Amino acid sequence: MLSSSSFFRCIGKLFLLFFLLSCSLAFGQSSVIGSVVDPVGAAVPGVEVRLQPIGKAVSNGHSVVSDAEGKFHLQRVNPGEYVVGIPGKYGFGDYHSQIRIETGKSFELKIELALDSVQQQVTVASTTNDLSMDSSENRDQVAVGAGMLEKVPVFDQNYVAALTPFLDQSGVGTSGVTLIVDGIEMKGTGVSASAIAEAHINNDPYSAETNRPGKGRIEIITKPGTPQIHGSFTFTFRDSVFDAKNYFALVKPFEQKRIYEGSITGPLGNDGKTTFLVSGTRQEDNLQAIVHAQTAAGVLSTNVPTPIHDTEFAARVAHEFSSTHRASLQYNVVDTIARNQGVGGLVLAQSGVNSETREDDVIFNDRLILSPTLINQLQLFFEKDYNPARSVLASQKIVVDGAFTGGGAQADLLNTENNLKINDIVSLNKGRHYVKFGVNIPNLSRRAWEDHTNQLGTFSFSNLADVADGTPYSFTQQQGPGRTTFWFNEIGSFVQDQVQLRPDLQVSLGLRYDWQTYFKSIHDFAPRLSFAYSMKKHKMVIRGGSGLFYDRSGAPAIADLKRYNDIIVRSYTLLNSAYPDPLPLNTPVSSIPTNLVQEAPNTHMPYTAHYSFGAERQLGRGLTLAVTYRGLLGVGLFRSRDVNAPLPPFYSVRPNLELGVVRQIEAEGRQVGNALDVTLNGNISRWFSGMAQYTFSRTNNNTGGIAWFPANQYDLTGEYSRADFDQRHRFNLLGTFNDDHWLNLGIGAKLYSGTPYTETSGIDIFNTGILNARPAGIKRNSLEAAGNLELDLRWSRDFVLPGGKKEKSPVFSFAVDGFNVTNHTNFTSYVGNIQSAFFEQPTAALPARRLQFSAHVKF
Repeated sequence: MLSSSSFFRCIGKLFLLFFLLSCSLAFGQSSVIGSVVDPVGAAVPGVEVRLQPIGKAVSNGHSVVSDAEGKFHLQRVNPGEYVVGIPGKYGFGDYHSQIRIETGKSFELKIELALDSVQQQVTVASTTNDLSMDSSENRDQVAVGAGMLEKVPVFDQNYVAALTPFLDQSGVGTSGVTLIVDGIEMKGTGVSASAIAEAHINNDPYSAETNRPGKGRIEIITKPGTPQIHGSFTFTFRDSVFDAKNYFALVKPFEQKRIYEGSITGPLGNDGKTTFLVSGTRQEDNLQAIVHAQTAAGVLSTNVPTPIHDTEFAARVAHEFSSTHRASLQYNVVDTIARNQGVGGLVLAQSGVNSETREDDVIFNDRLILSPTLINQLQLFFEKDYNPARSVLASQKIVVDGAFTGGGAQADLLNTENNLKINDIVSLNKGRHYVKFGVNIPNLSRRAWEDHTNQLGTFSFSNLADVADGTPYSFTQQQGPGRTTFWFNEIGSFVQDQVQLRPDLQVSLGLRYDWQTYFKSIHDFAPRLSFAYSMKKHKMVIRGGSGLFYDRSGAPAIADLKRYNDIIVRSYTLLNSAYPDPLPLNTPVSSIPTNLVQEAPNTHMPYTAHYSFGAERQLGRGLTLAVTYRGLLGVGLFRSRDVNAPLPPFYSVRPNLELGVVRQIEAEGRQVGNALDVTLNGNISRWFSGMAQYTFSRTNNNTGGIAWFPANQYDLTGEYSRADFDQRHRFNLLGTFNDDHWLNLGIGAKLYSGTPYTETSGIDIFNTGILNARPAGIKRNSLEAAGNLELDLRWSRDFVLPGGKKEKSPVFSFAVDGFNVTNHTNFTSYVGNIQSAFFEQPTAALPARRLQFSAHVKF
């Protein structure tokens, strides 16, 4: 177990490693880096950025063209006074600004161009001089651009997974992490990795525009089309011959991963007003899962192939109707085929699932500048999903708690979805006010479920001895047509006003309203408030805020309510049944009490109140420190409870003998959390650039989610304890050493203390058919797993290819990534059943050290 003292010793060792690496790298060059955006924050590619020394000839200057995501990088710049200039192009006016470059330091700019045909304020925000008070410029956010994502270790080019550790699980809703791509909630990024421009976590934490707090969502911005041809192609390769053996593997499994990924953008036609973007990826992931289970024959450790093959494609066409009107149309398709999923740890190979995921999307985006101060952004998104799953083996399922899961998976299911999303947002800039209002409709969807799960039945045993005796504690089975269709609609609207009350004080006020079918309420108004106060010389900003955030139920809970009604699906549970033939002789299934799922009376959507207060300090040019306290209070959180459970004190007879388990979905849980974030962001030295974040937190609750049941359905004593995701210490680091030198290094580090898990008695004390009862006096989540330590490194080398001039030349890159380079064993899946041979032991581990090779061409 990783104690607090061990945690801080590991932190010290990591910082020592970073210091030694920094000292060993070459001296960095002065440079100017930045981005060019339009008045609504969209990247402007293909414009020339000129850097001219004041008082010197034009020939002594530098110039570079902004890339596909609007980024530019001027290297080897001598110290002195310069003028940054951008000639008018694509309907934008000329831009000029004066800057000063110091020896050995980088200067970072964010340049906002003004439209030539309208009068708008032209601003330049230097993240190296002053701290901004803007609500979206908080320095405790995680913000990475495509340039950094290409230089840091990212496993399988999965940028979302690389950033997920920076999220806070207390801000994640019932439906999981919210992923917002170009302003639209999506299941995936839609485009391939090389078409992603930047990503943010905790951007404007109290924005009324979204229903989740900043720490519970990832915002992705994709690259726009460009008026010149630009492209990127990457081949990524992994093979187990270069990897270390997993802790639980007797023999190192053969695994191989191949990724073919690329994107290309450029003009369509000769008018310069129409552009295209095409991206795609093909991933062939020949994985193997490691089974480590206790069977009647002893401990079983074996490797099982679990291949996943994924194909994704996206195509976008954008057209500039005028300098104030731009529209685009995009098509995405994702097709993923997976085999033997769910296998590993205690789950045997025979209990795997074969699945396919197919998603087709059409996205229409229209931006219209109605006046010099008024912009309207309309987005329409149509999604069609087809997701079949089939069990590898057609057989009854056998679950032995804390030992193994065998037999068939009993997971045959088909769900489809036809969904329309609508966003319409108006932005108004008037005097001291920046007002945004609009409508977010993330779901207008028709869902269909073909449920044939568990039709052969599942036997559940407390331990291996009961398996030998043929005495399961429960048998569950379901029958019926299984098909149900339902509409799942979610509608949100908001208004937000960002007010500059004084030159040193900015306040943002917002109000959001959310509504959905099922668990609906007309009272779900969520006020939001944040402020930023700039201290003298703008080197320190004090921020604070608070707001309500309503949860969403997600589609699975609604599907349960629709299916388990004794008509579409008839489910029943037998306690202490016979084995292998559970039904008594001559007993018709229709005579067995059925299980139901129902919604509690007056159920409403849960909500959490988030609040924070912190300070941001400019430590040096390009380096900031943010210290933020965060608190939350969750009210009426989702849980499930069997309201027809056997009555105390003997727990032998159900109140309604005509029914079995009556799962009632309730909004009665509560949650309290407190956290302190320390975030270091920017150029920590001449050699290192990136972000490091340490979080000290504690979160308690009395629910594990919408499908969670308490141990005793009539007494929740002992349920309020550490949350399932509670971790006292979390440290994340992502950055690069000496980025411009051949001796460069990208680094990612994760260091966490353990999460809790529950000690259980291994006996169905309350006769509910749920084996979650605890020994007397034991609270939920009283045990703790070991901590997690991972260090990932990346080295890459760029080679300029012939065929261009200076920065316009094609570039070939080669990179080697090492993941968990220290080969530290990170255990998972701890067993809490006191009757199990694995009690308080892990049954799985995260992958051991792995190497990844990639070749990349960019032009």
